[in-house]
Amino acid sequence: MEKKSSALAVAAMVLLVLWVMISPAEGCPYDGSKCRECIVKQMKCGCPPCVPKLRCMARCLWGGTSKFNCINRCDCGGGPKLSDCKKCMSKCKCSCMIA
Repeated sequence: MEKKSSALAVAAMVLLVLWVMISPAEGCPYDGSKCRECIVKQMKCGCPPCVPKLRCMARCLWGGTSKFNCINRCDCGGGPKLSDCKKCMSKCKCSCMIA
């Protein structure tokens, strides 16, 4: 009887670990199809003050400048800090993981 209960406990632990590993990705599409929609929605509704800073970062990084120099260039002036914008846009991280 003791072997049966310990085997049942091990099986329950394995199922629990598998469930915990799988559950965070449950709501995310695997193909990244919602990434663009999420970013557009956040920029229009969730984080509008961040749009100029995010555009500045995008242009700077795509231009080949280092991340450090882009942060120094774009994270100045008024409005939210770049770190605040990162937090605001992090809601799209799940949607964009694969894209």
